[in-house]
Amino acid sequence: MNFLRKFIGATPIDEIALIPSGKLFLTRAPFLPKGALECLYNDALIKMKKTTREHYYQLSIIKASQEGELNLESADDENDEDSSEDSSEESGNGDEKVFSIDSSLKFNIYTKSDGSQAISWKDINGDIGDRFEFAIDEDVKYTEVDNFALSLYKCLYEHRYQKSAAGISDIDQLSEFVYDPNTDDEVEEMDKLSRFAMSCANSQDHTL
Repeated sequence: MNFLRKFIGATPIDEIALIPSGKLFLTRAPFLPKGALECLYNDALIKMKKTTREHYYQLSIIKASQEGELNLESADDENDEDSSEDSSEESGNGDEKVFSIDSSLKFNIYTKSDGSQAISWKDINGDIGDRFEFAIDEDVKYTEVDNFALSLYKCLYEHRYQKSAAGISDIDQLSEFVYDPNTDDEVEEMDKLSRFAMSCANSQDHTL
């Protein structure tokens, strides 16, 4: 919800792009015993921000409190920025998750079957197939999502090539950073594990 923006005030100078409202989930392979979907933040915003190092950027997801207000302490905390610039691993606290932006997270921005939009990325500390998913609220404009996507791919470009992406204005120029599950070896491995799990389940049914 856009009212979250008023608790931040003016746009911070380190902020690259922001989507003001959505929900954060952890998605897992359906055959895993932990369950396929876990809601981490029921009300949150997602933003990209600069770090103290040139061409290094972070993704930050900030949880809203029960009253709908942001945790300003976590939103303004700069200590996480310095501690995680060199690693794509998750950092932060209970009300904020911070990730260094690089291609190992396999970012995917897509439209779901119900027409809603989402951003997902790999949980590098999780099991095979585990991904974070930020489900974007339906009142967020498509142009906001498009601008966010362009900014994200430009951050990935700068991280890989260590040079400015200021001259890039078309997402087609950044196609190498657009995630394609058909070329992801991990997706193929998950498919094999899923078929194996189903085969085991069917075998157990036949023995009952």
